[in-house]
Amino acid sequence: MSGKGSVAIEERIAVPPETVAAFVGDFRNAEQWMVGVEGIEPLGDDAYKLTIESPIGKVHPEVRVLEHSPTTVRWVYASAVEGGGRVDVVPDANGGCRVSYEGEFHLKSGLLDRAARLVGAEGFARKNGERSLFRLKHLMEARRLG
Repeated sequence: MSGKGSVAIEERIAVPPETVAAFVGDFRNAEQWMVGVEGIEPLGDDAYKLTIESPIGKVHPEVRVLEHSPTTVRWVYASAVEGGGRVDVVPDANGGCRVSYEGEFHLKSGLLDRAARLVGAEGFARKNGERSLFRLKHLMEARRLG
């Protein structure tokens, strides 16, 4: 085991891909759809400080968006968490899209990272990732119908 947690999940959303990518690409929206995100502080120039609930308590990673295109949003974590994430939004034949999320992460403090693994942080992250995409799906589809 590398000591890193990783997650890869996918969800179909019945909303145009550019709408989904624009929403996900604005990290100020993370609190609305990312399960576990409890606070967002803009730091300027596509950088944010998040407050995230984790199995070992609250962590406060800084996030820097590296890419934001109509099909991909990619970011890296800095400070308390190392790793990054990526959301790909691919059009489907019905005018909606397939959204996939991949993330890799570990806590910079070796002691905290070991504690996180012991309490099942990877399973926690996978479950939160699945719940996040499910929440994103319902949020985006409700806005489309509303």
